[in-house]
Amino acid sequence: MEAVNQTGAASKASAAIELHNLEVKYGERSAVNDLSLTVPAGAIFGFLGPNGAGKTTTIKTMLGLRKPDGGSVCVLGYDAVMQSLEVRARVGYMSEVNSLYDFLTIPQHCAFCRSVSRQWDQEMVDRYVSLFGLPTNRKVGKFSKGMKSQLALSLLMGSNPDLLILDEPTAGLDPVARHQFLNHLVAEIAAQGKTIFFSSHILSEVEAVADWVGIIRDGKLIVCDELDHLKQTQKVLKLTYVELPPAAEVTMLRSLPGVMSLEQEGRSVRLLTHGDVESLSQTIQARSHALRNVDIVDLDLEDLFLKYMKEESNGR
Repeated sequence: MEAVNQTGAASKASAAIELHNLEVKYGERSAVNDLSLTVPAGAIFGFLGPNGAGKTTTIKTMLGLRKPDGGSVCVLGYDAVMQSLEVRARVGYMSEVNSLYDFLTIPQHCAFCRSVSRQWDQEMVDRYVSLFGLPTNRKVGKFSKGMKSQLALSLLMGSNPDLLILDEPTAGLDPVARHQFLNHLVAEIAAQGKTIFFSSHILSEVEAVADWVGIIRDGKLIVCDELDHLKQTQKVLKLTYVELPPAAEVTMLRSLPGVMSLEQEGRSVRLLTHGDVESLSQTIQARSHALRNVDIVDLDLEDLFLKYMKEESNGR
């Protein structure tokens, strides 16, 4: 398995989340297996993985809702096991299943939240409610799912958290509601310097807002890096030959440093590369004599995600 890249990770003093060798088991089954992860303060971190990969279990452990079977969990400088109350006082958590009351209005929700919050910022809530255009005199039971998500986020911000942990926050929302939610999330929250850690199965929305990504499968962290760095160092070389390339040519391509995988379809060869793609392209053009064209193609997050899933399935 590829070594987890922690290059450029924040020091302990500036890390919002630090997991070291985290182990979580349900009976004999490992839900999280030797997971180490650092989330820099101020990052927008997308946590990705297929269903059952261990995303929600990891999040519950961060919040002190699930005791780990091994390793350590540090959130905002606090031990998530021994200091779970301190963690929850400074962390805002939101999942696709909200805890709103259908029979209450927005002011009634605010009154309840104020009574249980250590530091309540009503002006902040009012700002978000106004931003989303939510009706304050209507009972929440009459809200759409998108409006409920917007209210949940507004109330979350009223507690003035330093870290937001969002577990599939846009699940079930239509594309327009998802777009509005994420735009406000980034423009209004990240601009305040707060850290956002969120899981999602919609890769396009993660790519639109995240600056860091971590990918987990079967409880193991496959990769953790800045998204821009991943996209800069992994690209596709698309080679088009004048005629069908001979077997010796294909063998030569597979053996080149930086070539991670090769797919051939007739006169076209697709190389997944890692590292200096320009240098690799020049090497190929110097050693091949029947090339018609060479194109460098950028990978999006979905391409990268599928690549890592495929490599894990093949055991690298």
